[in-house]
Amino acid sequence: MGRRKPAWIVLSAVAMATSGLAALAGAASAVTAVGSPASAPAPSCNAWTGHHPPYEVEITGVVALSRCDVWATGRPGQTLTATSQTDLLHWNGQKWSLITSPAVPVSSFGIAATSASDVWVAGSAQDPSTQQELTLIGHWDGAAFSRVASPDPAAAPAPNGLSGISATSPRTAWAVGQYSFYDPVYEVAWTWPLVVAWNGQTWTRAPAAIPPTMGGPSSFAVFLAVTARCVCDTWAAGDYEAQTANGEKQLTLIERWNGHAWMIVASPNLRVPNQLNAVSADAATDAWAVGWHGTVHETSATLTERWNGHTWTIVPSPDPGHSDVLLGVAAVRPDNAWAVGFYIAKPGGRQQALLLHWDGKSWAQVAVPHFGPSYAPNLLQAVSASSPRNVIVAGFYSGVVGVGQQALVLHYG
Repeated sequence: MGRRKPAWIVLSAVAMATSGLAALAGAASAVTAVGSPASAPAPSCNAWTGHHPPYEVEITGVVALSRCDVWATGRPGQTLTATSQTDLLHWNGQKWSLITSPAVPVSSFGIAATSASDVWVAGSAQDPSTQQELTLIGHWDGAAFSRVASPDPAAAPAPNGLSGISATSPRTAWAVGQYSFYDPVYEVAWTWPLVVAWNGQTWTRAPAAIPPTMGGPSSFAVFLAVTARCVCDTWAAGDYEAQTANGEKQLTLIERWNGHAWMIVASPNLRVPNQLNAVSADAATDAWAVGWHGTVHETSATLTERWNGHTWTIVPSPDPGHSDVLLGVAAVRPDNAWAVGFYIAKPGGRQQALLLHWDGKSWAQVAVPHFGPSYAPNLLQAVSASSPRNVIVAGFYSGVVGVGQQALVLHYG
């Protein structure tokens, strides 16, 4: 799905790209759980004692409800087949457990949770009969991990897909992504942002605003992330292509739900291309969106933008490598935020985990241990915080040859 990415950014999408594996038609919502029951909290949970889940998983999303209740999702870290299933991981304060279901085929996912019995994942999966890519939403209710029907506005063979999800209660959740269609009049393919909303019973489409450009609406616009604080305060972020007198430009896209409709909110750009991969808000007057922008050397640099209640502005952020990308962000409070991603120190080098912390005045890089062999890539793709003292970052690292990607989860704060 989506446009071709510049060469320096392709590796960042390894664990976020759509798998393209066929879903199991009519699969039952059977659950396979490894370890302690996923919904059972530990008898006591004081200091954090959980480290990497002992599973081969490329973690793409994480949500921390408390020190004793952490959820993560991703895809199997070794062999992917047509019957591969989504990995849902749970930390209950003592140990990790792994949940899978043939009803929820593997893909790239975002994750959201309001409790240990209300966990959502979102992504896309291929219809085995038509080979069309469809939206996929899975739900864990404390007993079963099942697929829930979700809208697909694009007709076959055009693709649909979700890349982010956020929930505020069992009755309110949002998921975002993109869908495509072919216009036979202009003989051009269009890709536009997709938003779907959960009302406690069904997922329905909530049309997003299409960014304008020279000559009409943009032909390519996508959402990559969403964050909801409450019914009245929800943000979505991504990017779009704008036609200008000087050619085509890839620009940031931020929209806000005003209670009735999605509205575009102006967001700044640096050297093109620009892309926002994650968004998080801790107050109506404090939100962050992060991603990357191009450089004069055709590499990438980190991009962080902040909302102050009136405008989005760019805030300087560290760039420790030759190529730097941010993939996740967690806004804890105005003087505390975290961003994660990866950097490549020199051309042809391996990906190294990148962790940034905002102290209210500036972003600073935080050292992260390297896992696996010295030549192995380490990526952080998601971050979540239930409090300033419980910040969870997650991603994966590569093991030795022949061993799959290993789940990586660390605690800060």
